Amino acid sequence: MKVIELIVDDKVSKYELPTDWKEISISQYGKLMKVIEQEYENSVETIVRTLEALIGIDTKTLIKVPLKYLKEVYLELSTLTSKEPSNYIKKVIEIDNIEYGIIPNFEDLTLGEFADLDNYLQDSWDNLDKIFAVLYRPVIERKGDKYLIEDYTLKDIKDRRKIFSDRLSIDTAFGAMVFFYNIGNKLTESMVSSLEMQNQELKKGILERA
Repeated sequence: MKVIELIVDDKVSKYELPTDWKEISISQYGKLMKVIEQEYENSVETIVRTLEALIGIDTKTLIKVPLKYLKEVYLELSTLTSKEPSNYIKKVIEIDNIEYGIIPNFEDLTLGEFADLDNYLQDSWDNLDKIFAVLYRPVIERKGDKYLIEDYTLKDIKDRRKIFSDRLSIDTAFGAMVFFYNIGNKLTESMVSSLEMQNQELKKGILERA
């Protein structure tokens, strides 16, 4: 993390500029991705939105900062965003001495887990905290690489969402996110295919009885 100084209304204000993906939370990353997907035609707008997402400076403050300083800061952030976070999948993460394990076997995904994840994925960048709160849950038993996690309930994810939103870095979570998106697509395709087969069999049975 690098401390930068910006002049606002002739006053020097200090802000923290992330220089590594480890310093960017999943909440910040979600905001950044929304900026990237928006594809603003105005370069100044892109700079403002990026700085809002990664540094937390609001627009009202940014419009008072000399443009040359904003461009310097944006160039530094561009160096960071030119590369992706780590693709390594961390099956168990630790925050505040609590271990959270990713769902050990996605073939055992419950209907409730699948339904909520599928819903959250409709607006994934705004729901990263919810997605990871489903994927990662407190470890209740562990032996070496083997572990068990808490059963999934909507009631228990509220506090976890807040913790993950602020404390889970995208560098830690990115690998799991990419892995899940791939698995999620396969699960959806598999479910659709299965439903189509069942529908065809049902129609066939109806015709045979007619």
